[in-house]
Amino acid sequence: MKLTLSGGPDDTSRVERVLRLTLDSVAVIMMFLLMAVTLVDVLGRYLFSAPLVGAFELTELMLAAVIFLGLPLVTADQGHIEVDLIDSAVRGWLRPVQRVLIDLVTLLAFGVFAWMLWRHAMKVQAYEDTTAVLEIPYAWLAYLMAVTASLSVLAQLTIMLRRLRAMLAGGEA
Repeated sequence: MKLTLSGGPDDTSRVERVLRLTLDSVAVIMMFLLMAVTLVDVLGRYLFSAPLVGAFELTELMLAAVIFLGLPLVTADQGHIEVDLIDSAVRGWLRPVQRVLIDLVTLLAFGVFAWMLWRHAMKVQAYEDTTAVLEIPYAWLAYLMAVTASLSVLAQLTIMLRRLRAMLAGGEA
């Protein structure tokens, strides 16, 4: 799915490809590191009675990173779980209107979420919070979460504008 409003190849689609590749690549690296840390921890624990120090903290940080790296990708692909309680009751011209309204609510929710994460990231940086054992700063993760939530806002905004444009042009959104 393209996130461009024009529909043709342009700078926006190039930016989208770079963002997707970057988010995918970093998530894959994090997943590999997560697997490696778990393997080393389990082997150390059961073969040498010496678990990897800080494995829980590393796992916790990398898992959060993987989840948030996937957030804008899932948003751009419109892959979030949807509950269609009233879809069967909405017909005709109301369906595109309903879709745009749902997009607006989703956009507002992501916007509030991103705003809260930015505020949290600034607090974490100011307090210089670190993990307990390895003393890894939390700020990088807090900012990663804020950036990826903001990218989700942009993806949702693009989706909503595309649907709104299609609805106003008389097409199916």
